[in-house]
Amino acid sequence: MRFSQFQGLLYCFLFGCSSSVFADLIWPTPNPAFQCGESIKAFIQPTASGKIKSGLFGCVRNNGYRFHEGLDLYPIKRNEKGKVLDHVYAALPGRVVYVNRVAEHSSYGRYVVIEHDLEVPAFHTLYAHLAITAEGILTGARVKSGTVLGIIGHSANYRIPNSRAHLHFEIGFRLTNDFQSWYDQQKFSSKNWHGMWNGMNLLSIDPLGFYKFVRSGKAKNLREYIKTIPAVARIRIHTSKIPDFVQNYPALVTSLYGDNTVVAWDVAFTRYGLPKEWTPRFANEKLLGQAGVVKVLAYDQKHLKQSCHRVLDPGIKYPAISEETLSTLHKLFDFK
Repeated sequence: MRFSQFQGLLYCFLFGCSSSVFADLIWPTPNPAFQCGESIKAFIQPTASGKIKSGLFGCVRNNGYRFHEGLDLYPIKRNEKGKVLDHVYAALPGRVVYVNRVAEHSSYGRYVVIEHDLEVPAFHTLYAHLAITAEGILTGARVKSGTVLGIIGHSANYRIPNSRAHLHFEIGFRLTNDFQSWYDQQKFSSKNWHGMWNGMNLLSIDPLGFYKFVRSGKAKNLREYIKTIPAVARIRIHTSKIPDFVQNYPALVTSLYGDNTVVAWDVAFTRYGLPKEWTPRFANEKLLGQAGVVKVLAYDQKHLKQSCHRVLDPGIKYPAISEETLSTLHKLFDFK
């Protein structure tokens, strides 16, 4: 099932589908408020705080001290008993890479992940808190833009009341293919039910920012949007390892390395920790630094005042790499 013809025409008018390579991009719920240019109050579901911004992406919760990885989108249709009827749609064509049908296994509840492997760079979208997943949504299946993935719900391993049922929607990247090794090293008390599609292995961009960028007509691919996200820190990692992240998302690498011996990576991070730009450094450059050394090359002083999810923390004399970034580096490079 897809959008009605009217909604599809409206979306194409607003998003300039005739010229955009994102002609297939659609909003993941039936609510047309964003496409119609309405305020976020018309489609964002806040937390119990009632603050609309709490349903947005970023440091928007607990007075700015808690990070939220995506958008929370509320339903617009319920039956006489209050049951949500809104379908959830695949935002773009792609391949289903993960389906979790056991709500108690994740804070995402029932969720579906689709990898858009034909985009540049490839990326995934994640659809969480589903009431049910649709028939045919199985790992490995290819889906079209607008394919029904399930119904908006309030499933989770914690309580979300039916009155605040919503779709949690993310756009992002996975850090490593071998997430299980990192997970085992942490000695968590609970099992990793989700393989490499565990939320701890996923980094996100702002979905609303991306959709607005597409609507502006500037987007040739996701890489063009990522280029507009400022880097708040550049970090050099001395290692010859070619991370899974680089191999999975080569469009984020600034230059080819081919047969050259890589001895380090200069990585630019966005304010919420996405390694958005990778520059390989080679043996013939004779850089100073032993394997395993991590060094801050540059940073934005204003970012050190961010209330949550910082890439760097203020230090006594110089900024220090934050716990979040250290965790990211461990996953990326399999540091022990």
